[in-house]
Amino acid sequence: MTPPIHPRGTYVALYGSHGAEWRRRAKVLLDAANVPWHDPSDARWEGITHENGDAHQALIDQLVTEEQDALLRAGCAVVHFAGSRPSLAARFELGVLAGRGVKAFVHVEPDVQGRNYIWAAVKYHHPHLERCDSLEEAVRRAIEHMGGASRR
Repeated sequence: MTPPIHPRGTYVALYGSHGAEWRRRAKVLLDAANVPWHDPSDARWEGITHENGDAHQALIDQLVTEEQDALLRAGCAVVHFAGSRPSLAARFELGVLAGRGVKAFVHVEPDVQGRNYIWAAVKYHHPHLERCDSLEEAVRRAIEHMGGASRR
């Protein structure tokens, strides 16, 4: 299956830790500002585990291709790390943003292991990544970056 093609630059990509609550909060703010968003959450991941991943590799390849395509085509991203141990995939996605020069607004909750490394990398080595003190600040700055105008 061919991954979906997302128009470049027309939405804010919501990447980072798993969980619906932080994404819901971000979507409410983006919708209120009439700024389109893309949530890469996908039910096809359900049931895939470390133990059975090899049997699902073709699907995983497809899902990762779709996720990274959407990430790289975004106008900018909000990256939110929460929980003491965010997924390795979320950390990898931040690395993709860093390496490919995609504008991102990054928030790291205080309990996240490795937060100081993330903060240092964002602050000193990647000027297109910006550290934010809250999820709401990250979303507000993404809205400002996108011009706050409707692009739907």
